[in-house]
Amino acid sequence: MDAECLMEIRDSLGGAYEYYTAHWIERWLEGKGVHCDVKANVTIPVDGSREIDAICYDPLVVGEATIKVNSIEEAEGEIAKLLENAKAAERFFNRKTTALILAVENAPEQVAEYLRRRTSELGIILVLGREYS
Repeated sequence: MDAECLMEIRDSLGGAYEYYTAHWIERWLEGKGVHCDVKANVTIPVDGSREIDAICYDPLVVGEATIKVNSIEEAEGEIAKLLENAKAAERFFNRKTTALILAVENAPEQVAEYLRRRTSELGIILVLGREYS
């Protein structure tokens, strides 16, 4: 299998995880008595254009989904992307976000622990799949 084929498989899995994350946000909101048709892979025309992995328009909930975070630097990159997307969504929709969701399918134990601590500090809801050593 060549590198291009592996990249296509990875991108396909990432797309599916974005839809899973959107579904998770819908169920989470329903548990709070809020019904929202959460959309996946939405592009908004702010700062050129920004792709948001999962979004509920009202209340404004923004989600970022990634299959794997291997390092603390990658974790900070995903958190930064989520925060930037939230700011762009707030400008575009002219309202504050109600919640920010970071969904990570796989992370090493050390990175998972860092994500738990850092997202808690920032008020981000972390949806973490599998931790490994």
